[in-house]
Parts: sequence; structure tokens; C-alpha cells
Amino acid sequence: MRRDTGMAGTRAADHPKDSRRRLRGHARPAHPPFTDFPVAGYVFVAGFDLASALGGTQRRWPEQLWHAGTFVLAGGLVICLITMGTGFADLVRFAPRSGRAMRTAAAHVCAMAAVFMIGAGDLAWQLSDYGSAATAPPGVVALSVAAAIIVCTGAFLGGRLVFSHGVGVAAEALAPGPGPGRPAADDQE
Repeated sequence: MRRDTGMAGTRAADHPKDSRRRLRGHARPAHPPFTDFPVAGYVFVAGFDLASALGGTQRRWPEQLWHAGTFVLAGGLVICLITMGTGFADLVRFAPRSGRAMRTAAAHVCAMAAVFMIGAGDLAWQLSDYGSAATAPPGVVALSVAAAIIVCTGAFLGGRLVFSHGVGVAAEALAPGPGPGRPAADDQE
């Protein structure tokens, strides 16, 4: 069923002013675009540190991998601060309504806060041994691997918040019926 808007071949909902009105009522989460680098950073640091420890002291590349991991970890922690800030703002704006979703959100926050603290300790240890060790010390490797495991767990929980519980997702996207990629019943012929 089409409404006449005075413009041939368009529906009222397709008019630019109507689109802007609809977008004003839908806030988008700020957190997701910032999550990729910290997660990838923690995983790469674990890989660099593990390869460095296994490489031994006879070659030059284990030290270079360990130092590269230090720089990746420093950058990841800086961006992690932005990610945590936007995550907290989104938690306040899009607070989960169900108890199950709130428990998942709490577990996600705890995992990510723990991985940030582990990462900060890992970076402090790496910087203190930066010029004196030829490979990543075993304790640094253990912290890096623990951080990688915990950040993957936290990322999984964050994905569950969005894809299983619909936190931060517009209600229209969750409702059955016409929507993006789904034609309206009156548009099908």
C-alpha cells in the first residue's frame, strides 16, 4: 500500500526528512568500532611472546618479536582505555533489560577489566626487562597467553550481548516482518 507524497514513485517513508526523523530516535552504540584492535593486540602479543620464548637466544628475531609485542601491547592498552570508556557509556545508554543479559554484561565487563589489568602488568614487566632480556621471560609469556584467552572470552560474551540478547540493537531489527533485506507484504507481487 503506497501513500502519495506528491513525488512520483516514492513512498512517504523514503522521503529524506522522514529518514532523518527516524534516525534521531535511534542511537547507535559507540563501543563496537573500538573493540577490534585491543582484542587483536592481546592475541598478537601472546603469539609474539610465545614465539620469542620458543626461539631461544641464539638468533636475533626472538628479541625483535618480543619488542614488537611490547609496542603492540602499549598501543592496545591505550585504545583499550577508549574502548572501555565507550563500553561504559553504551552500558548506561543501552542497559540490558533481562537478568540473563545483565549477567552476561557483568561477566563481559569483569573479563575485559581483568584483561586490562593483566595487560598493564604485562606491559610494566616487559618494559622493566626491555633492554636486559634477549627473549620474552616465561612470566611475561604466561601473562600474555592468559590475557589472550581472557580477551577472547570477553569478546565472545560481548558478541552474545548483541547477537543473543539484542543489547544495543534497534527494536525494529529484532521484530519479525518487513525491514532491511525483508520486503513488505504489499511490495511483493
